[in-house]
Amino acid sequence: MRRSASLFGILGLVTLAFGFAFVFVVERAGRDPFVLANLVIGLALLVTYLAVGFEDFRSMLGQRSTRYGAGAFVYTVLFVVLAAGGNYLSYRHHHRWDLTEASVYTLSPQSKKVVQALKDDLTMTGFVEGGQDQGLETLLDGYRYAAPDHVKFRLVDPDKEPPLAQQMKITALRSVNLQYGKESFVVTSPSEETVTNGIIRVTGTAKKTVYFVEGHGEADVANTQDAKGFSAAKVALEQENYEVKTLVLPGVADKIPDDASVVAIPGPQRALTEHEIDLLQAYLKHGGHLLVMVGPREGDEKLTKLLADYGVKLGSNIVVDQELRLFQGPSMGIQPLTKTYGTHPITQSFHDYTIYPSTRTVEADAAGKTGVQATELVKTSPTSMALGKVDELFSKGTAAVDPSDKKGPLSIAVAVEAKVADTTPPAQARLVVFGTEQFADNQRLTQNPLNADLFQNAIGWLVGQEELVSIRSRSIRTSKAELTSGQTKQLFYLSVGIMPELLSLIGIIVWFVRKSR
Repeated sequence: MRRSASLFGILGLVTLAFGFAFVFVVERAGRDPFVLANLVIGLALLVTYLAVGFEDFRSMLGQRSTRYGAGAFVYTVLFVVLAAGGNYLSYRHHHRWDLTEASVYTLSPQSKKVVQALKDDLTMTGFVEGGQDQGLETLLDGYRYAAPDHVKFRLVDPDKEPPLAQQMKITALRSVNLQYGKESFVVTSPSEETVTNGIIRVTGTAKKTVYFVEGHGEADVANTQDAKGFSAAKVALEQENYEVKTLVLPGVADKIPDDASVVAIPGPQRALTEHEIDLLQAYLKHGGHLLVMVGPREGDEKLTKLLADYGVKLGSNIVVDQELRLFQGPSMGIQPLTKTYGTHPITQSFHDYTIYPSTRTVEADAAGKTGVQATELVKTSPTSMALGKVDELFSKGTAAVDPSDKKGPLSIAVAVEAKVADTTPPAQARLVVFGTEQFADNQRLTQNPLNADLFQNAIGWLVGQEELVSIRSRSIRTSKAELTSGQTKQLFYLSVGIMPELLSLIGIIVWFVRKSR
């Protein structure tokens, strides 16, 4: 019995060590069951030992094996201290790494740019059942991490704070109230996309208006059923706080409306009149912003000349490129894919493929034009070619290659900045020209998110909202375990406290039994 008492003493010291260690780790240690259990059991074991086997313990301490064991125990304590110190430093100097392949826990570049551009404090209040939602907390913490000086958030149980929920106009659970200065907005069904769009809404100084030209057979911005319509583009712009209107250009008698932040021409099937060209020219000379998407056999010589005056050369051709199809060899098709982009804010951080069905070449040609800077945004692959026999290709489905046809890489989009002198002080006109409108139609914006980014970036750059020019968030879903606060606490105690302590105690018991034989 006296010999066994020595074991009680060692086990008591280990148990007390774990109890005291957790005093500095957990909150309200005086009420924590794990801490209290270790302290009580440890004291009981020490009292048992002192009452029975103190002399045996002294003799055991003098043995070599005991000294080795004590050394191992010291190393273990040092390791625990270092781990605790590392966690403390990590808490004080917080940094996050997202090691998932698709960076599903990292905000998109656009979201980061939006919050990092904040000049005042943004408060995000999430209303969720029970005041706990791990997924929403992770999302909102991502915004706080991107701009810790200006972003704050908290989760609230609306049942516990009904006056606050009523004040912030919360009508459904899992909603987030965004408060920026005097402006506020409620995001329902929050995701990164909806939260970022909400932030853009409350922080926007003025709503920008985008006019889509009609009257020449252009793509319809209201038809959601037409794959070649522009309703998806309209929705995407409205989500970023733009106001989208239509402009029947033949009916404009005097000038482009004064509130036009951008005038977009999505694929005119018929020629513009001299009067309409004069309206666009006057708009640009006063610092206007024009987005032209004009494919093969679209537009006319007057529109071509207008763009040429601003350093943009439209090709009378159609671009074809190699396509690989299942059970067939390589063939030439009219939907070139590319991931070659120019150095420009619109295409910044673009590394993946975008698609351009039925596109013509669009080249920068600003040589000799004072105050005009033109940048080629997108180029097709070296295997592409610009066929000049466009009518033959559309009528017969095939066309012979002419020796004069250009070979790739070919430019199919251009961005232009032009200083104009018709304003005081002199303003700057901006143009973006694509060789096809189909890259941004309903079908492509739905199937290829990077096409949507390119279109929205073009609008953002035209109006000067640089914080909106980036890669947007993706709707990525991952398989993950959502733990409640209680489950997280249980996992912490099991992995950091109970399992290490049990292993230590079992190891001591095994060692003691073998030593006693």
